[in-house]
Amino acid sequence: MKKKFFAFVSVGLMVAMLSGSATAWERGTHAFIADALKKSGGPYNIEEMYGAMAPDAFNYLFTEPGLSYRDYLYDQTHHSFMKVRNAVRWGYEKSSAYGFLSHNDTWGADSTAHRASRTLLPDEGYVITKAKMLNAWLMTYVPEYAALLGGYPDVAVEICHNIIEAAGDIVLARYDSSVGAKLEEIALLPKPHMQNLMVRAYAKDLSDFSALTSYPMSRVEAEQFIRAVETDFRMSCISYGYLLQQDEAVILANVIEQFKQLAQVYLLSVGLPVPDDPTLTALLQVAFQVADSLIADDYMNEIQATIHMVKKNMVKRSIVKKGR
Repeated sequence: MKKKFFAFVSVGLMVAMLSGSATAWERGTHAFIADALKKSGGPYNIEEMYGAMAPDAFNYLFTEPGLSYRDYLYDQTHHSFMKVRNAVRWGYEKSSAYGFLSHNDTWGADSTAHRASRTLLPDEGYVITKAKMLNAWLMTYVPEYAALLGGYPDVAVEICHNIIEAAGDIVLARYDSSVGAKLEEIALLPKPHMQNLMVRAYAKDLSDFSALTSYPMSRVEAEQFIRAVETDFRMSCISYGYLLQQDEAVILANVIEQFKQLAQVYLLSVGLPVPDDPTLTALLQVAFQVADSLIADDYMNEIQATIHMVKKNMVKRSIVKKGR
């Protein structure tokens, strides 16, 4: 097996992992959920899997002008998701839209991660519950962690939140090694159906919103912006699929290296010192080991329960695909 590390995540993406608009489930988990919801196989299924990841495409905007639009676009893709369904013009776009709608934070997959777990506390998301548990353990048993973050509980929980999410995809890859290969197949999709849908759904409203910022855009410029961001995100998902096919030790080592780079940006951004490399490496190794122990036995139970819930909600709201 290859023992080489693969640096797939840009600094902007790494900062996003610890941002206020952090994802709920990681990309691999969203793809797995969509795969279980599939209505058909082949390229249509891959379109669904990519569509389920696409609402997070705008989470990683940390330089202007994108930073001014990020929170607005996050809200649009996670709460005004029906705009994508209404943007469907051709039958073959239904698969992309179906996946996209499965992601939402109102009654879709994201809601169980952040707001209402199906297997743990019903008034708190699975990821949030596990992040609090991880933070409590580290505060109790790792003095270096407590010394660094003891006076910053919100920062500490947010860091643990993102460690839980990243650890979740490692557990997922352990459970289903085929997810990564399926994500690589995104590269074979002949046309950017999801990109076209997001342009139709959000470009005009983004242009209108941008007029309220320091970076106004015409509708044409908004369309170009959405296409550029989606293209970058799509390429990162393909690379991520390649990573998920490696040995678990390689995946974990790569993720820890990414988090180390992230720490240098994020901790400084909130006014905290960055530990030296050996200390930071040791902290992250312990954190991921404990995170794995906290979720290994019930992560897939939560995901299976989420699949069941989303499937029922898709039927209830008549979000079904008829024809191609």
